[in-house]
Amino acid sequence: MDFPDDATATGTLTFWLPIDTAETTITTAYDTMNVQVLNTSGTVLATLATYSNLNKGTGYTQKSLSLAAYKGQTSRLCFYAVEDSSLQTSLVVADVSVK
Repeated sequence: MDFPDDATATGTLTFWLPIDTAETTITTAYDTMNVQVLNTSGTVLATLATYSNLNKGTGYTQKSLSLAAYKGQTSRLCFYAVEDSSLQTSLVVADVSVK
């Protein structure tokens, strides 16, 4: 994505995220997803948020993250999820937009 450096760009990433899990713990994040900003070489510039089985809920929840620090730059977004080999966690990203 290339963020224009103008007054109309808000620099906001929005998406919907349902987190469904079979994990029963309330203290350990076994399954995680990081939302990251990378430069064009693939180097991680920042982790904007981390979600896990500890964030389970019912249905889709809208998330909004600021990208203002990357305004005027060409950057990449990465949703990087890791799940252990035990109980499942579904981290599904839907309706992603950048404004």
